[in-house]
Amino acid sequence: MRLHNRLALRILAASSLLGLLGTLGTSYLATFMGVDVALLRSTRFATALILSSHREECQAAPGWRFQGPEGIEVEAFDAALVGAGVPGGRPEPRLVARVMEGAEEATLIYLPFLHPDPRWGGASVRRLAPSGPCSLLEFRWPPMHERVTVGRWLLGVALLFTTVAAALSTFAVVQPLLERLRRLHRAARALGAPDYRSATDGLGDELGEVSQALDATHARVQRDAARIESQKHALERHLADVAHDLKTPIASLQLSLELASTQPAQGHPELLRQGLEDTVYLTSLVDNLHLACQMGEGVDPLAGDARVELGQTVERVVRRFRQLARGRQLTVECSRPDEALWARCNPTMMEQALGNLLHNAITHGEEGGHVVAVLEAAGPRRFRLTVLDDGPGLPPEELACLGERGFRSRQSRRRAPRGSGLGVSIVRELCRCVGFSLEFSSNLPRGLRVVIEGPQS
Repeated sequence: MRLHNRLALRILAASSLLGLLGTLGTSYLATFMGVDVALLRSTRFATALILSSHREECQAAPGWRFQGPEGIEVEAFDAALVGAGVPGGRPEPRLVARVMEGAEEATLIYLPFLHPDPRWGGASVRRLAPSGPCSLLEFRWPPMHERVTVGRWLLGVALLFTTVAAALSTFAVVQPLLERLRRLHRAARALGAPDYRSATDGLGDELGEVSQALDATHARVQRDAARIESQKHALERHLADVAHDLKTPIASLQLSLELASTQPAQGHPELLRQGLEDTVYLTSLVDNLHLACQMGEGVDPLAGDARVELGQTVERVVRRFRQLARGRQLTVECSRPDEALWARCNPTMMEQALGNLLHNAITHGEEGGHVVAVLEAAGPRRFRLTVLDDGPGLPPEELACLGERGFRSRQSRRRAPRGSGLGVSIVRELCRCVGFSLEFSSNLPRGLRVVIEGPQS
């Protein structure tokens, strides 16, 4: 059974039941209480009328009985001789008990089909004196069939009206509620889709809160979808850059090894130099890819209170790149203070970042050039690491773009087709994460100057 039918039936049943109870209560108040008041006045009037014309007969003959118009019957009793009586007997025991307790008059309406004697519709007992043949009068009257018939008709009309009103109220209450539920259903089905339409109607009830929750969820799904789409495109570009970066050095390394295998061991050092350069480049590329993945996944370079001794790191990186620089007829030197300089950073990440700067300086340097890494203290509890080269450098308009993912200058693309700018972008991202400053400037009269500065730990 659908929600519409269930709600309609429940509201209809509840409305009908409440209407029936209200009708019965109103009928009771209007019929029985009204009749009780009317009978009280009638019996007083009838008592005065009967006693004014039949007082002597009533007092002379115990058990005197009078038959009035429309079946009303009056019977006299001695109040001193009337006991508890028998239920259904004369006079009515329940009324006698109330009178004996001090009430001047007591009335009882018999419900149809529930009284043992169907001839009577009710009884009233009135006490006139403490004792005597005419000290207690009982009035009885037959059922008022016309009143019962009218009451039944009124009850039927009331029930019919209640049913119709319940049906109309059901439609008036359920229909707007169902329309709001339909809008919520449509909004839930279109969640995250371009054709999503909010079901918010400005009402601050529970359904309005559900609608607001759907709107918030839709916005979050849209943001997540946009982020995933952006990550997808970034991954596609990254894979394309990696494929491009790997293709050239692998082919060059393969060619160098093939030529070296067909030539005497002595006599072709340029083949070995080219193979060494390609191997260093591939190693650096793989390390950079691994580091980029770590930082992309949110690995904190400061996790675990990581610290690095900068002097030893500079010496180690310079030693590693001297053979590569020698093959290109370049010199790589370093300068460091005698005392240790410590900084907050993951040692492996810091070494890779410094290696990226030296590798770029060597790769883009010219024959006979120089590359220098200088580590020094820069004020109280601070360090400065500078990488200098005397290569071709960069024009001022391109210096500001260094470190952006995918950026390569025009000169570097001409000198070295491979590469995607990943190494320098990793340096910039690492400095940002650990709170170091990074500055690129021209090394006059020529070349590039890179400065990393930060606090000591």
